[in-house]
Amino acid sequence: MKHLIFFIGLSIIMTNPANAQFSESEEQMIQQIVHDYLNQNPDILYEIILNYSNQKSKEAEENAMSLTYETEGDGRFGNPNASFIIYEYSDYNCGYCKRLFKTLQTLINEDDDILIVIKEFPILAESSVLAAKAALAAEEQNKFFEYHLALMNSVGRITEDSLKSIATMVGLNMEKYTAAISSNKFDRILRRNIDSGRAIGIEGTPALLIGKKIIPGAISLKEMMAIIDSERNKN
Repeated sequence: MKHLIFFIGLSIIMTNPANAQFSESEEQMIQQIVHDYLNQNPDILYEIILNYSNQKSKEAEENAMSLTYETEGDGRFGNPNASFIIYEYSDYNCGYCKRLFKTLQTLINEDDDILIVIKEFPILAESSVLAAKAALAAEEQNKFFEYHLALMNSVGRITEDSLKSIATMVGLNMEKYTAAISSNKFDRILRRNIDSGRAIGIEGTPALLIGKKIIPGAISLKEMMAIIDSERNKN
């Protein structure tokens, strides 16, 4: 009985101290039980603190991941009504991102219940920022995948002229495109994506968030499908 009272009382205090209200006699009883129990079982305090710390770490990780789930303005491809979403932190100057893109293309061709959300993460060069803004401008005109496909398959340096050529090729309204990339309208999205990536520990590209797993680097299709199956089975 004492053990039960101890764990109930301490659980309330540790998990919600602001609402832990007891009468004076109840507080004295709990304090005495805790004191006696810890004197007899000193290792239990370490276990309780460790469990509490792990709980808080998990909550912090989930809160950090929730920033990634804010996707307003982000480009995407695959099934817009999919039940499973993969988030990719990507930079258009990243050769490994281009390699991973081909894997993602194969993935959505083989699995029609997946949506890929691209979190623009332009960290490699100034031209990465230009390219990210161009892709977001294409997303505004519902041409993100066409633009993303062309840019991921392009060779050579990224320049304003090369980005404009792709915009023309995929049929963007060039007046709207030019106005969009010349403004600061996409700064909020890029800042949000940089902050959300940093929050979950991403320092380079590509990086994937598949379910609750953060995957750095370009992985194979087989590895990706195994992770997807594992994460789906958790739900």
